[in-house]
Amino acid sequence: MVFAAILICVHLCASVVPASAQALTSGADFLKVDSGARSQGMGGAYTAVADDIHALTWNPAGLALLTDPQVGYLRMLYLSDIAYNFGGAALPIPMGENTLGIGAGLVNLGATFDSTNGLMPSITTGENAFFLSAAYRVKDLVSFGLTGKYIMRDIAGYQGSAFGGDLGVLFTPPGSVLRVGAGVFNLGQEVAFVSAADQLPMMGRLGLAGRVLDVPQHSVLLAGDFSYQFTAGVWDAAAGAEYWYDQTLAVRAGYRGNTDVNHWTAGVGIDLKVAQLDYAYSPVGSLGDTHRMSLLFKIGSETVGGLGTPSGLSAVPLDSAIALSWKQAGGDVVGYNLYLKKASGAFARLTQRPTTDTTAKFTKLKNGTQYTFAVTSVSAAGRESPLVQVASIPKEGLSAPGASAFMAPTGFKATPKGEGVELSWDPSASSDVVGYNLYMMDVGGGPGKKLTATPETGNRITLKKLNADKTYRFVLRAVSRSGQESLPTEPPLSVRLSELREKALAALLPPPGFTVTGGNQQARLSWEPAEGAVGYHVFTSTTGKKYKRLTKKAPLTGTQVTLKKLVNGRKYFFAIASVDASGKESKKLVKSVIPSK
Repeated sequence: MVFAAILICVHLCASVVPASAQALTSGADFLKVDSGARSQGMGGAYTAVADDIHALTWNPAGLALLTDPQVGYLRMLYLSDIAYNFGGAALPIPMGENTLGIGAGLVNLGATFDSTNGLMPSITTGENAFFLSAAYRVKDLVSFGLTGKYIMRDIAGYQGSAFGGDLGVLFTPPGSVLRVGAGVFNLGQEVAFVSAADQLPMMGRLGLAGRVLDVPQHSVLLAGDFSYQFTAGVWDAAAGAEYWYDQTLAVRAGYRGNTDVNHWTAGVGIDLKVAQLDYAYSPVGSLGDTHRMSLLFKIGSETVGGLGTPSGLSAVPLDSAIALSWKQAGGDVVGYNLYLKKASGAFARLTQRPTTDTTAKFTKLKNGTQYTFAVTSVSAAGRESPLVQVASIPKEGLSAPGASAFMAPTGFKATPKGEGVELSWDPSASSDVVGYNLYMMDVGGGPGKKLTATPETGNRITLKKLNADKTYRFVLRAVSRSGQESLPTEPPLSVRLSELREKALAALLPPPGFTVTGGNQQARLSWEPAEGAVGYHVFTSTTGKKYKRLTKKAPLTGTQVTLKKLVNGRKYFFAIASVDASGKESKKLVKSVIPSK
């Protein structure tokens, strides 16, 4: 319905506006050619989308939506022998709940003309513009952007130049899936050329975008744009749609129209996490077709200025209810989405908008029926982390934690350790617990072999020398003072050492909450435990370039250290990295401090 309304508006706009065309005819009209194959595949409906490096040309406010540093390149074969190129880089800088985004880019359009069949030298033209942009996002509500441009033109050796700029804004209403974008573009000087001067193609844009479907494996984005070219007095409208499968493969379609040019567009894309490749096709009537290819690199990781995954997800079965809890994720996370697995195997989203809580309780469930829930982290740009799943079965007579019911432990998990695994868990919520018994399940799914001769009083057990390619299944039961055992942890914990090792290497993250506090000739470093880490290496530098490791013998196992005998007034850089059981290090987090009295 939303998409149909946008298309109707495009047709109405195309039927009443004055004649215009997108041809490059005068002044610095090449600035009207926007970058990005993704945007072109959506018909140019991108003002309210603009969440990647191509925000440099579409809406500078979008630079504050980035979650990772990005570098992008576009190559477009335009009409005849005209080629258009774009290159740019952008960096998001988190500032608490807000974000600063900066970027720079270059666009170039060049062509060679030979209208005399070789009787006279060919004429070479070149159009160039350098961009420098900055944006600032206030929480996840509104962001503002500003771009400065230096424009240069060269035709057969005759040159002209000018300064220009863009202004943009993006607004997301609280509780809404829609985003509104607007901006004024190509403000500035006339381009002085030989004895004449041409105005910049100043234009205004207004856009609306909304993600109408957003589940783990499927996502649909709809967008619409209206623009007005002030110098030519021309309206233009566009509508587009984008479908993503598993956040990896994209298919796009769009429609763009005014009184002279009305055409469909199409495109595809593939996201390899660290890089994204997009292609767009756009027919331009009798003038021919255009093909765009753009490549975008995402520098960094999901956890350093990016999007972390929720950890420690556990489910507590109750009477006709299940209580979920999880740990906060690091990176650019503004909330969490909750999902329930349906009978078809697909997950249905339960949250209309991301929740900021780390607990949830679901009631009116059927006792004896297994329910599988999942949680994802959500970034300010609407990107989601992979699903983290947990299953549980509500049972009659079970009470909430703190009551007299005897609760099983939660958060049962395994991490690789040498040739075996370390099993760990969160304590039972019941006060009468004196220890825990560990069982290895048999082939039939029964409790099988009891591995603890006496109840384990801590919250971890190490199993040595497991077959790396064999799958083991474990359950854990809390034990009371009277010797009574709780229900087993659910679902059973499946452990395959070879898979755990691969996941640990891929998921080892720097410790969250890293802080450095200066004092008199000293600095205090503190951090929070990292998932899968057995210790931490600490590094120091006085230049911020070459780092010396301070933990030479063995990684630190605590979460704080004080470094003394520093020089007051000198700037020190400190870095920390997580270390797993195999000795592998995560990426470093860096902080600086100047000790003083």
